[in-house]
Amino acid sequence: MLSETTRRQATYSPFRAGLALAVLLLASAFGTGGAKAEDPAPGTPPLGIFIYTIFRDGTPVGQQRMEFVGDGNKLRIISHTELDVTLLGLSVYGFDQQVEELHGNGKILSLTSEANDDGTDKKVVLTLEGDRLAGSFNTDKRRNIDPTLPTSLFWQKPATGATHVIDTVRGKTRDVTVTDRGAETLNLPIGRVEAHHFSMTGEMKRELWYDASGILVAGQVTAQDGSTVRQELQQRP
Repeated sequence: MLSETTRRQATYSPFRAGLALAVLLLASAFGTGGAKAEDPAPGTPPLGIFIYTIFRDGTPVGQQRMEFVGDGNKLRIISHTELDVTLLGLSVYGFDQQVEELHGNGKILSLTSEANDDGTDKKVVLTLEGDRLAGSFNTDKRRNIDPTLPTSLFWQKPATGATHVIDTVRGKTRDVTVTDRGAETLNLPIGRVEAHHFSMTGEMKRELWYDASGILVAGQVTAQDGSTVRQELQQRP
């Protein structure tokens, strides 16, 4: 009997490879520098749980749960993403990631991520050491990163222009350029939202929409096979 991992490997295709890339870009999704829980910076979500539904070409394939927790004068962000993409009744791609960020004094104090990328384990452990966020990816690959950089959880509006983002799946800095696309009206599970649209290009490609309070309400990426992977806010505190 084939194991789940073996069965997925046997169904490998360009479709699956392209979708995997899109999901990694999408599920690596939402963060920025630190904010105090009792005195949040503008655009910091209220404490509580945000739930996003993830779609592929309009069909639900997963969910992301983002929780913002006050921790004294620090802010803890916990994200859990689960995806299961099927084709003709077979599971062709699965992704599960748990991320935890701790922010304080305008910096990331720690960042951990454990992901199962369709049977491949990926683990990031980073801790503030002096003025650098240091640690490892999969134990053997060392990381040394600016702790004031945003992460790919993108829960606040990104800075426009050429910038950098920490990829939470691999704990690696990515070069990106962010363009302001202006105001748009979106019809989402939470209702009609007047949003602001940003496009990200470079080593991470993504479309991002935020509401008037600076809260992420939707994100989207196009897979190499041409399918659209999109997340939309379904529930907020």
